[in-house]
Amino acid sequence: MTRLRIDYINYEHGGRVAADGIGYANDLISLSGTCWDFTGLVRIMSTGSYPAVLVLGEGDYYRFSGAAAAWGAANALRAAGGPTYTPLIGSLPRQWGPFAPVVFVDLQRIVVHRWYDDTAPDFAARTRNMLVGSLPGRTEEFRIVAVHGDIFSGQQRLADARELQRLAATEIPCAIAGDFNTTLSGPDWEPGDLNDTAIYPPEQPWRPAWRTRWSPALAGAEENVPDADALDYLCGIWRPGRPGEPGRRVGGVGFYDAAELAGDTSPTQLPRPDGRQACAIDHILLNKPFADRLASYQVHQPADPDHPDSDHLRISVELDV
Repeated sequence: MTRLRIDYINYEHGGRVAADGIGYANDLISLSGTCWDFTGLVRIMSTGSYPAVLVLGEGDYYRFSGAAAAWGAANALRAAGGPTYTPLIGSLPRQWGPFAPVVFVDLQRIVVHRWYDDTAPDFAARTRNMLVGSLPGRTEEFRIVAVHGDIFSGQQRLADARELQRLAATEIPCAIAGDFNTTLSGPDWEPGDLNDTAIYPPEQPWRPAWRTRWSPALAGAEENVPDADALDYLCGIWRPGRPGEPGRRVGGVGFYDAAELAGDTSPTQLPRPDGRQACAIDHILLNKPFADRLASYQVHQPADPDHPDSDHLRISVELDV
């Protein structure tokens, strides 16, 4: 039995900064005057061993200029004592920006059989950002998929989740890693501040909209309802138990959240400057074959809590393969 380690980190803007080091507006600016600083990524990855597969979110413009930023990140990790990673650059649905996930693979520990690149002539949405691989000398294949949930719409997140449903099949182990921009349903996961007028003023109804469920039945409702539809579609919706009985998940297409399996409800966001509740929106989902082999799950705290290097925390799983 071998331990397969998979990590996910939504590294804020992929380390992209203005050339003067001051920063930049969060929009589709030109690459002119832009550079990347991977010092923070190196510090984030210094708090523990390096994984065989590192999924990085917000790879801002990592494909541009001969994938200079993707290789820059790989080279920085190698110079710090990490593996010789090979970056596989992903894509986002609906082309909503050049901020797609990047999968860094240690080819000493993983044999890559296929990587589904959106620029390939046979690309299909159902295989977006999918790595098919195995361990060296082993025949059993597994799948690792990188995702990033839509930041504007729960309905879009649900639509994207539906494209992942067939990966829950039990013939091939599968892990899905990413910032889903939503939580699971249930009291341990859902944000509890969506109706706090100090954080979400009533005169700014657009502010909590990305975190709330929308339907004609809820239009004009006095209270915001948390949106958890995408993850609930994949993992099942939370049903409270009867008095004295625990709650449980029902339904779903066959995925399991690694954090929930481990009983770890820690947020994967850092405290928000505007007071918004930090939630667990970064997830590694496992289908049944991988869920049965989960050995550990961890949320890594910042190397320097007073000066965190991203607005998200790194998460990792170890699987007995």
